Amino acid sequence: MTRRNTQRIHRLAFLAVCVLTVLGAATLGVSCGASTQGDGKKTTTVPTTETPSTSSSLPPISHPTGATEVVMRVSLSAGFVPVQVTLTRVPSFSLYGDGTVIVTGPIVLIYPGPALPNLQAARISEDTVQVVLREAQKVGLFANDIDYGQPNITDLANTVIEIRAGGTTYHTSIYALGMEEGASGLTPEQQQARAAVDDFVAKLSDLSAFTREQITWSPYEFQALEVHATPFDPEAWANAEIQPDLLRWPLEDPEVLGKPTDEPEGFRSFVVRGEDLAKLRPLLSEATQITVWQWNDKQYNLYFRPLLPDESATP
Repeated sequence: MTRRNTQRIHRLAFLAVCVLTVLGAATLGVSCGASTQGDGKKTTTVPTTETPSTSSSLPPISHPTGATEVVMRVSLSAGFVPVQVTLTRVPSFSLYGDGTVIVTGPIVLIYPGPALPNLQAARISEDTVQVVLREAQKVGLFANDIDYGQPNITDLANTVIEIRAGGTTYHTSIYALGMEEGASGLTPEQQQARAAVDDFVAKLSDLSAFTREQITWSPYEFQALEVHATPFDPEAWANAEIQPDLLRWPLEDPEVLGKPTDEPEGFRSFVVRGEDLAKLRPLLSEATQITVWQWNDKQYNLYFRPLLPDESATP
């Protein structure tokens, strides 16, 4: 199976989870796993096939070097998805100046799914950072004016790629990347440009195509958590086949925490960190996407988004 097909399957799995969230469907009984060690870490198996060389006669590409400075990020935006997906969506790939990489790991296809996304982190060498940047440059991402076209498909997301390198910030947004097979509206040149970017993005999931170094992945230890709260509506679940579980909220009343959001309406958003996060962490491993949280005589739906290093640094 090619990397492009694997990436397409991951996207379809993501859409399937979204549909299950809306419909409250029964458990699928299918899961996607990853090989892990006893401590929860996993190591990328280094392939024996040829990988890009880490040595080059070209001068290195300059980039931010701070631990909270983003060098490259791949994320999804827009698309016809439930509001809770929009609120909790995290980038699929983030590379920081110190070589830290954070990716979204395999999705467990069960309903209801875990309350938190499966974020995995690793540290790569500067040589590997350079290879990744060179490959991004090769597929045309060191530019802001490439026309990737608009395939004749509706309600899908944009793949957004941001790169900060060589003193310049590059921004690319491609609608329905990897999902355009059989769709009309694209020229051969646009199809070729899309295929190159799609293949590059697929390789970012474990980075083994860019290096022979051993890359050890472990769960991302977030230091701040964004929470989106809305009152629980029992009538909306009256006829659901699977009913929400119940957990007690250990902090202050979500109704008085944070600030109300303009979009979407009816939510309050706040950030949990420090001692409050330490109190909440044990419950997060028990919670699902449909858990109802009880505070005194009030009940809430809460949706969680771990903040990444560049986000959690902001108070």
